[in-house]
This record gives sequence, structure tokens and C-alpha cells, in this order.
Amino acid sequence: MLLRHFRNPQSNFSARKLLHSGFLHNVIALYGVQACTYALPLLTFPYLARVLGPSGWGVVVFAQAIGIVITCVVEYGFDISASRETSIHRDDPARLSELISGVLGAKSLLALVCVAGAMFSRRFTHNVAPSAVLFWSSTIWGVCQGINMLWFFQGLERMKLASALEIAGKVLATLSIFVLVHKPEDGWKVMAAQCVGCVVAHGVTVVLAYREVGFRWPTLRSMGDAVRLGWSMFLFRAVQGLSGSVNRLVLGAVAPVAVLGEYAGAERITRVFQQGMWPVNQALYPKLTKQAHHNAADAMKTVRLSLVFLGGLGLVFGLAIYLGAPFLVHFVLGHAFQDSVPVLRVFALWIPLTALVTLMTFQLLLPHQLDNQFNFVNLTSALVGIAAAVLLAPKFSAAGIAWSAVIAQAYTVLAFCVVLARAGLNPFARPPAVHSAIVLRVVGRAAVATKPARRRPKDLARMS
Repeated sequence: MLLRHFRNPQSNFSARKLLHSGFLHNVIALYGVQACTYALPLLTFPYLARVLGPSGWGVVVFAQAIGIVITCVVEYGFDISASRETSIHRDDPARLSELISGVLGAKSLLALVCVAGAMFSRRFTHNVAPSAVLFWSSTIWGVCQGINMLWFFQGLERMKLASALEIAGKVLATLSIFVLVHKPEDGWKVMAAQCVGCVVAHGVTVVLAYREVGFRWPTLRSMGDAVRLGWSMFLFRAVQGLSGSVNRLVLGAVAPVAVLGEYAGAERITRVFQQGMWPVNQALYPKLTKQAHHNAADAMKTVRLSLVFLGGLGLVFGLAIYLGAPFLVHFVLGHAFQDSVPVLRVFALWIPLTALVTLMTFQLLLPHQLDNQFNFVNLTSALVGIAAAVLLAPKFSAAGIAWSAVIAQAYTVLAFCVVLARAGLNPFARPPAVHSAIVLRVVGRAAVATKPARRRPKDLARMS
């Protein structure tokens, strides 16, 4: 029924039109960024583990953790909220200029806070990160990662150039690691190489964005508007990170460290499959945000087509994880992680649920600015997951934590369905156009049946 509706020649929407609108190019560009983000570290990890040794590699990992925390703070959820705003006002250069200046101004203030925090905490990190160059390289890398302007070009649905710069920066950093890092004392060069690649790539995107809309100095008002704009998405990211950390803490409190490693290994494999669905949602997000404000009917048709594709992809990935769990664990983690197999099979149920949650989030809730409902469901979902983890972990260990993630995600799907149904955005319902056609057909037949018969002139003369 849905596919037949998509092929309706009277509709302005079609899957072919979607593919020829630049969507496919954006998806390919985003898949390129994702591949570099996850594939390039797989190339450098074995090399660095051998060259730096356990201690040297541990120092680098600690420094990267510092940079990741700074990235989360500086980014502030603008990659979602500001991308949505860009999509809505893509034809208004003045508003886009104000948006960019406000977002970059707010990010600059957040970066200053993070740098001040790094200066204060430096005295406590000498034992773990003795190299000052390594520490500050990771700090600058985190700031530059947070200032990333990919959100702006995503909102404009012009991802090719920005993605190419992102990929070039990551490739440059990877090549520099192989050229410069040769002994355990070279750990600082790892973060320095990543820092240089990030500064070059993201610096160019900032210049390109300002060339697009014109430069404007940030004001207190524009920065305040940007902070308010990104607050709900920052809260979403914070809740996500907190719930994942609490799950690991719960497992670490009731099970040996080795069990925590088995859980983390299975979760890492699952995340790779999850990221395989992410670029499609990223590419559709700005398109649906614009359609939601200008053509709600076409937006819902796009969502239903995406539901068929991403829902099917989630089921395929889940089935692949369940059936291929022994091979995946042995190939990725090694023979010592065989106890991760049952944990990974539980996560196979989590993948299709995550596909639905991601679709409803980035294709319905956020484009229609249902941020409050979205954050309420995410907060209560985190509480449900933590409660399930506390109850299941003592008896089922790592598999219990995996089941708590599945339970929380199932709750999220049901809660989102309720929210969307109340907002009149249920993607599982029959398309409104079909309802309208049926109603018009019934009303038309009723009108024909009740319409008085037209008398011919001969009949009227005979009656008179």
C-alpha cells in the first residue's frame, strides 16, 4: 500500500526524485566521513600498540579522552539544533550569518571555559600525561573538533566539499602518524598530528561558511540565542553519555573487570552496525526539517519510504549480528572474548529498535520541534535502563546490562509512538492521502445517490 502510494503519478514526491535531489551524494559523503572516523583508527591502532607499547599507548588514550570530553562540551549539540535552524532558513542569508556568528561565539566561550578547566586540572595529570605537548595537543584537538562546521553544510544539503575536507584532515593525520611516530617517546606526535589535521580541515570550513553568508561579529544576544537553541540537544547528548557510563559502573561494581571488557567488546561491535544507519538519517534530517515547514505531506511520504529502508536495514543488521556473533567476536576481539558472544546476540535485538528510534528522532520529532517531549522520553528511558541494569546485572552479569539496553530502547520506541500519535505524526498509520481519497469517494457517491433526477422537457410537458 505504501509503495503503491509512493508511485502515484499525481504525487509531487517519488523515490527517484529524492535520489536525484542531491540526497544520494550527501549520503555517500557522510558514509565517507564515517568510514574515515572508524576505519582509519583500525589502521593506526595495531601500529601504535606495537610502537608505543602498553604504557605509551595508555597515555595517548588518556589524552584522547580529555579531548573527547572537551569536544562534547564545545559542540553543545549544535550539530543537531543548528543544522535544523540552517535548513529552515537556508534562503535567508542574514539569518544564517547571525546564526553562524552566534553559534561560533557561543562555542568560543565554551572553548575558553574548557581551556581554563584544562589549565586548572593540568597539575593533577602529570602522572598520567607527563608530556605537556601531548596534553595541550589533545586540548586543542578537542576544541577544534567541537568547532566543526559540518552542521552548516549539512543544513544546506551540500555535504560534498565539507566532507572532502573532513576526510582529507583525517587522512593527513593518519599518514603523519606513520611518518612521525617510531618510538615510545613519540606519543605526543599522535595527538599533534590529529590536531594539525583537524585545525586545517575545520579552519577551511569556517572560512567557506562565512564566504557563503558574509562575516558578522557575534553579539551577546546572538550567543544567548544560540545557547538556548542548542540546550535541548546538549541535554540529550549528556543523558546519552551518562546512561552509558552508569551501565558500565553498575557492571563494574557487581562483576570482575574481565566481564566489563567482554561487555565493552560486544558493545563496540554493535556500535559499528549502528553507525552504518547513521548517514542516511543525517542526510534526510535537513531535508525533512525543511519539508515539515513547507510541505508536510511530502515530508511524511519521505518518512514512510525511509521507514521501509531503514527498518529493513535494521532487521538485516540485527539478524547478521545474531547469526554471525561467534565469527564477529573471534575476528574482531579474539578467542579470549568468547563470552562476549551471548552478549552480542542480545544486542542483536537492540539494533532494529535503534533504527526505529533514530528514524522517529531525526525524521519526525526534531524536524517538527518536539524537543521537550523528545527529552522527556530520553530522560525517562535512561532511568528505565539504569533500573533494569541494577536489577539484572547481579544475576545475568554482562548479558543483563545488554538486556537493560534493549528494554530501555523498547520503552523509547513505545513512548515515541505515543508522542507522535498525539501530534498526528504516526508513521505507521495509513497515509492521510489515502484516507482523503476514501472520504471523497464516499461523499461523492452519497451526493450522486441523493441528487434529484434531472427531468427532460418532454417529461415536464407530459406532467403538465
